[in-house]
Parts: sequence; C-alpha cells; structure tokens
Amino acid sequence: MPTLSATRMTSFNEPRKEHRFLVNEAVARLALRTAGTYLPLDREDRPYQWSTTTYCDTYDWQVLRAEQEGHATQLRLREYHRTRPNEAFGGEALFLEMKDDAPDASLKERYLVPTKEVMSYLRGETTIAPDMGELASRTVALVETGVRPVVVTQYNRIAYASADGTTRITADHNLMYLAVAWETNSDDAVPARLGPVIGREPGVVIEVKWFDTLPHWADELYGYIREHMVDERPSKYVIAMRHLLGDQEQPT
Repeated sequence: MPTLSATRMTSFNEPRKEHRFLVNEAVARLALRTAGTYLPLDREDRPYQWSTTTYCDTYDWQVLRAEQEGHATQLRLREYHRTRPNEAFGGEALFLEMKDDAPDASLKERYLVPTKEVMSYLRGETTIAPDMGELASRTVALVETGVRPVVVTQYNRIAYASADGTTRITADHNLMYLAVAWETNSDDAVPARLGPVIGREPGVVIEVKWFDTLPHWADELYGYIREHMVDERPSKYVIAMRHLLGDQEQPT
C-alpha cells in the first residue's frame, strides 16, 4: 500500500497524565499567571490563534463507544489560523493526530501531512509507514473499519510548557463545538464548510498535563484549580458528541 507523505512532528513514548477542568475567567487568569512565572509560552500554540480540530469516527461510533468505556484511540485533524475559519481542510497541510486516550493518561503521535492526501488516507488507500509509530500502525484497523469527520472544535489556546515537555498547562478560551456536513471521503469533499455551532463552553477549559510527578508549584496550582473548578471535563470529543447527539445538558 502506498505511504502517506507524513512528517512525524511530536510523540509521547510513555503515558502522559492529563486532567481537564472547566473554570471561570478569574481562576483561568490566576492559573495562566502562575504557569507563566515558571514556564515559557509554547511556540506551537501561539496565543490568540484559532485551533480547529476535526474528530473522526466510524459509522457505528466505534471511537465514541470506546471513549465512553474509558479507553479509546482517537483520530483527529488539526489546523491553525489567525482568524476563525468557516471551513476545514482549506490549507496546504494539516496535522494528523492519533491519541490513545485513557481516563488519567494518554499517548500521542502527530504528523504533518499534505491536505490533498488526507482523503486517500481516510479511504484506506494510503497509510503511514508502519515504522513511524505505534499508534500509526494501531490506527490502520480503525481506518479499515471506515472513518470520516463527524464533529469539530474551535478555540483560542494559551499554552505554557517546560522545555523538555514534562509539564504543560493550557487554557482554551471561546471553546465551541460545531457540526460538519460530511457525506463521503471523496477527493472533492474538501474543503468542508463548518457549522452550525452546536454548543459553547460557558467558561475556560484548563488542561494540566505531566509525566511522572508535577513540580511543587504546579502541584499546588493543580490543587487550587480542583478546589475552584466549575466541573471536571471528559475529552473534548465526548462533550462534542453529547452536543451533536442531543445528550449534553445546556448551560442556563
């Protein structure tokens, strides 16, 4: 089978702990000020740019069911823009991400791929070279089952991360969930128009990610966030699908 023109960008070879919290703006500002005192801004997530993430699933919701059971392999497509786009897959390249998602830890692989080749990958006509990564080879079975874009998230992210990647704290503002009209993984399916908006977060989503143990200052901040959070959150994909399928309680 032909291989996709993929460049491996990032990966985690061991599980990374990952907790998400919905907080109000005051708590988010304190968290960011504290993180910024100890960590540099992450160059990958430039402040105030828009992140558009398209999540894929099979026609029988294999990924969603696995997420609800507590352990899933996600396949998603991520793009970055200076202003919020109303289309997905409109640029020359995007990031193809595979994520092994468990309740308290995750593995992740990320590849930069030409947008024009993404549909052939989703159709199973091309693949990522087996030696590129564990999740890339594991995702082959998911693609063979049949996957397509099903829902999208958009948000502004501010991220602080240690140079070695062992500690990462992010804040997602203006987080919204969108439907995406999708009929087939044909070559003329892209770009794809986004919308309508099916849900919005009423606050800021803070994510704390780390390997092994948190530094003392981050452990104290983590405790503060837990104490003052509005709610602890599952993955963005689960929330998006609850909105899409009418299973998410709307904020009053």
